[in-house]
Amino acid sequence: MTLLYVFKSFVASRRLMFKLRKAGYPMPEYNAALGHLLVLKEQMDALPLDCTTNTSFLKISKQFRNGLFYFDLWPFANPLLIVNTPSAATQLAQSPLDKPEQINYAFRHLTDGPNLFTMKEEPWKVWRVLFNPAFSASYMLELVPAIVEESAVFCDLLHEHAQRATMFQLENLTIKLTIDVIGAVSVNSRWNYQLREHPLASALRTQIEWTAFGSEMNPFDRYHPLRPLILWYNNRRLGSLIHGEIMKRYKELRNSSLTTGDSAVKASRSIITLTLKEYLKEKDVSVAETPSKEFLEIASAQLRLFLFAGHDTTSSALIYCYHALSMKPEALQRLRAEHDEVFGDVSMTAETIKKRPQLLNQLPYTLAVIKESLRLWPPASCMRLGKPGVNIVDEDGTSFPTEGCYVWQISLLLHRNPKYWKDPDSFIPERWLVGPEDPLYPTKNAWRPFEFGPRSCLGQTLAVMELKVVLVMTARKFDIRPAYDQWDQKHKSNRTRLAEGNRAYQVEGGGGGAHPAERYPCTVKLRE
Repeated sequence: MTLLYVFKSFVASRRLMFKLRKAGYPMPEYNAALGHLLVLKEQMDALPLDCTTNTSFLKISKQFRNGLFYFDLWPFANPLLIVNTPSAATQLAQSPLDKPEQINYAFRHLTDGPNLFTMKEEPWKVWRVLFNPAFSASYMLELVPAIVEESAVFCDLLHEHAQRATMFQLENLTIKLTIDVIGAVSVNSRWNYQLREHPLASALRTQIEWTAFGSEMNPFDRYHPLRPLILWYNNRRLGSLIHGEIMKRYKELRNSSLTTGDSAVKASRSIITLTLKEYLKEKDVSVAETPSKEFLEIASAQLRLFLFAGHDTTSSALIYCYHALSMKPEALQRLRAEHDEVFGDVSMTAETIKKRPQLLNQLPYTLAVIKESLRLWPPASCMRLGKPGVNIVDEDGTSFPTEGCYVWQISLLLHRNPKYWKDPDSFIPERWLVGPEDPLYPTKNAWRPFEFGPRSCLGQTLAVMELKVVLVMTARKFDIRPAYDQWDQKHKSNRTRLAEGNRAYQVEGGGGGAHPAERYPCTVKLRE
């Protein structure tokens, strides 16, 4: 049966590609036996072994000026329709297409239940409405003190590394920082994962690192024999810990309500507490009652999604901000000047942010640095499963059928497409500060690290707020520099270590997101 399935899959893939070729649709040179695997191999051979598959498509995409083309990766995936224009990306975001089962399967392992990422339209609307208040810009400002507390620990750790004056991998710190932050704002708990192991944080990282998203080209990585057992055991462990956190916040909410009425939210500003309150209001349920089993299961899945999505990509985004600033001293100087102007005395930064979090909204250049870093190194992409009758139209009006394909909008390609960006490979924060008459001005809908549309990233306000806080608290205190030369001296290799001229290229880091190579070896110094 397995061989029959493989054969039928092969025939279906080739039949579709032959049909598309005959109709004149754009695609690279095609091999009847191997599809486009040889084309991909040629690109991957010129890149570091651990570089993301997304990066391999950068040069391939330059052959197709209209931005859309087909690509056959059988047996690793369905045929692909790559979309690399703002209009096509917008059509995809607004289309009725679902996520591929492979991605939904991976997220079910991460969350153990229906969640905002995988839910169909109707249940998604219900839960999105419940969570929207907890992710509003005004509510995020109330969570800033918690972010500052965790960022202060991060500063202390950077100070220790500066005193040691030795190379270290920055991602080992930033991952733990962002986990502590998402724990603090999601469930109002200080896990102190930056200082010591924490059972929930450790279980979360294990689940992420062992979950396969289907982007692995190495068959052993993709079909690791121990994966099912490890995920099953760790899932039970993680589920128990998450359930405990939700019940803590529920009991806290109940006790606050019984003693101080409407002051419950003030007693705990966590995202899950506010969501519990919204749920009780929506269902007209007394806070003295125990939440339903269905609610607890779905709330647990949503919380697991927030814990995953709220730290993994933010960690990478923070590192790339530091990296970009280290490569462009004049940008770092301007960023520091902005922080001097808005926050004054460096030694009082943490207290100033806590007392006046609204000052974080007065940092246009810092926001430009964040947006430009996310443009150059977007942490994720968007993929949907095509279906009959749904087409994507390019800028010349050609209609591309999606049936039988995965439709893949690779943010890295769109963010570096010279058709829409002047000097696309250069770090130029100023492009986010100029007017429409300037050649640097961003093309509408061409920047998509959080996607657009109703299903855009719910946590984007939190992510940007967190990045601002950490940059404000560290940029004037420390000089962080990449130490890849030192790393490469210690870890010899005959393979190339540059991707598009960049040593800090993106690698698959678990959880389907892109991470900096080698976890970003660096050195840090205290500023005078």
